[in-house]
Amino acid sequence: MNDDKNDNIFDKDDALDFIIYEELEKRDQERKGGKGGCFGIIVLLLLPVASIVFLSWKC
Repeated sequence: MNDDKNDNIFDKDDALDFIIYEELEKRDQERKGGKGGCFGIIVLLLLPVASIVFLSWKC
């Protein structure tokens, strides 16, 4: 039987896979820590539309 099963993703070296995995985890943590998102974009898009509707309703 051959127990040399290569389950590494990037290379035969386990250390390289681990380093790349850690870097990807850091990037995921940085993205999750960001403020804003869909709600902020929606508000920015609705403000001009709401102001135009409000001004046209007043006149």
